[in-house]
Amino acid sequence: MKVTDTPPAAPSSSPLTGDFLTRAIYVTAAFGVVLTAITELSHHYPLILELCGGDLSGCADVASTPFAKIFGVSVAYWGLLSYVAFIAFMFYKPSFTLPLVSAMLGAEIYFLWVMAAIIHIYCMFCMIQFAVVIVLFTLTFAWHIGETKFILPGRLWSAPIVSIVVFTALVAPVLISAKNGQLVTREFVTYEGNPDSNIRVEVYSDYQCGFCKRLEPEIDKLMKNHPDIMLVFRDYVINSHKLSPVAVSYANGVAFTKGREEFIKTRREIFKNQDNMYEYLEKHLGSIDFTDDLKSKVNGKVNADMKMAASLGIYSTPTMVIYRGDKMAQVIRGVVKYEKFSRFLK
Repeated sequence: MKVTDTPPAAPSSSPLTGDFLTRAIYVTAAFGVVLTAITELSHHYPLILELCGGDLSGCADVASTPFAKIFGVSVAYWGLLSYVAFIAFMFYKPSFTLPLVSAMLGAEIYFLWVMAAIIHIYCMFCMIQFAVVIVLFTLTFAWHIGETKFILPGRLWSAPIVSIVVFTALVAPVLISAKNGQLVTREFVTYEGNPDSNIRVEVYSDYQCGFCKRLEPEIDKLMKNHPDIMLVFRDYVINSHKLSPVAVSYANGVAFTKGREEFIKTRREIFKNQDNMYEYLEKHLGSIDFTDDLKSKVNGKVNADMKMAASLGIYSTPTMVIYRGDKMAQVIRGVVKYEKFSRFLK
């Protein structure tokens, strides 16, 4: 018997005129193309985003998280590419369709895990996408039953393994990053609130950054309304700000020698005196005895902050990072009103 690369579902008909199962696969994949295109367009056009509830919807919130991109590319583009590749394989290399849709299923399970376990926010488009991939996987699996040639060992039953491998590959970096962030943060003294809180907000700022100063009232509202969360202050020194390194050294020197309460007070004073920072630092810098040990602690803290920022793709201030249980849930860039970001703290 001659072995071909075409599944037995429609051996003597063209891909577009095959049996019901074949047509159902094409319709589902085509719907996936449309859905991913709409999802990506909703990131750019508010009118389309209204389909999911507008800029305060779960769709908008999920799109603003770091999980909305993989290797710097929107997940909607990855989804669109996957569906287009799937349809192409249906035409020219049907044996590749089940491994591909299995990988897509693993990715969708990962995104569902992110929404349920990390950010606690659900996107309507994402949930529909998950359902579409489930249907496409089921149809494709059924389409391949009885096939005599399969691209992976184990025939049909290797499909779930592909899904598990993809899911694990996507989850592992998230868990490793969370562990590293947890270890680094607990060494610091520049924080306010409860260090045992399940929710942690980390603020990256520069003392000469005008936008950082504008964010300070919103930070005060945050701590007033959520005193039980942990708020960590990280330094991101902008090279063009000549006084910022001095301000950072002074503020952290206060933290390491006089404690957290004095640090919080000093931090507010520096931002309050941003317009006459030189005079302020000239007056107060001499109150700190910068021993070699203290210099080492301050440099270690600042270097760790900058390294953490780079690992998260943070290159501007102010930026807030919200963690749930040591897993990064949200990145908020720029000056955002408390009333808008407070929903991520519930």
